Amino acid sequence: MSGTGLERQSGGIEQEQFASRSIVVKIGSSTITRGATKESPLNVALIDDIARQCSQLYKNGVDVVIVSSGAVACGRHLLSIDEDDIRDKQVEAVYGQPTLISTWVNAFRKHGVVAGQALITENDLEEAKKVLPKSLKSGVVIVNRNDAVSTDEMEAFLRLADNDYNTQEVAEIIDADTVLLLTDVDGVLDSNNQLIENSSSIDGETRFFQSSDIGTGGMVTKVRVCKDLSEKGKRCVIANGSRMDVVLDVARGKTLGYTTFQPKTGN
Repeated sequence: MSGTGLERQSGGIEQEQFASRSIVVKIGSSTITRGATKESPLNVALIDDIARQCSQLYKNGVDVVIVSSGAVACGRHLLSIDEDDIRDKQVEAVYGQPTLISTWVNAFRKHGVVAGQALITENDLEEAKKVLPKSLKSGVVIVNRNDAVSTDEMEAFLRLADNDYNTQEVAEIIDADTVLLLTDVDGVLDSNNQLIENSSSIDGETRFFQSSDIGTGGMVTKVRVCKDLSEKGKRCVIANGSRMDVVLDVARGKTLGYTTFQPKTGN
C-alpha cells in the first residue's frame, strides 16, 4: 500500500537529503481559511500545495507533523451563526473539524501518503509522547486541539494563541529539529512593514506589524515560541504559507525570504 513505512524508503527513486529530519509545520486559522466562503470554507489550493511538499519530505525519510488550526473558522463559514459565547465556537468546531481533516486526508491521498489525525488536550500529552513518534512511521499526522467537546481546550484556544503553544508541545514530543510557522505575511515584520530575516535583531523593544483578525495568535506569541524552541536546539522559521515551496526550502536549510531563529548550542 502507498504511504507505508516500508514503501517510504523504497521505490528505486534517489532520495534527496534534507537538512531537517523531523519537522512540525503549523498553519494558522487566517492562513488556512484565506479567501474562504460558505461553499468553500477552506483554502484548498494551499492545503493541496502543503500536502504536496510534505509528501515529498515524508517519502525522503523526514518525519512530518502538521499542526492545523482552522476547525472553528471553517465551521464559522459553513454555519454562518452569530457567536454569542464559547459554546457557539464549539459548535463551529463540531462542523468544521470533519471538513478540515477530510480535506487534509484527501490532499495527501493524491500523493500516495496516508494522513492521520490526533486531537490533543493538555491531559493527553503523556500518551501523545508514546503514540505520535510511532505514528510518524506510517504517514503524516495532522494535529489540532480538541475544541469541539472540551471547554478547557476552547478556553485554551482563546487564551494560548491559536495552536502556537500546541506547536511547541508537539515539537518537543517528537523531538523535531525544525519548526515552521506559516502565516499570511513573509515573517516577522517591523513597524515599517519590513521583513526581519535575522531573529538576533529582535528584542523586547521591537514593534511588530500585525495583520490577522481571524486567528487568535499574534506575532509576539510566535516569536516567544520560536525563541523558546531555539534555546532548546531547534531551528524555527516564521514564513508566508503562500510562498513557493516554502516547506521544502525550510527543510533544505535555506534562510532567505523569511524569519529564521537558529538553534542555540552549548546550553
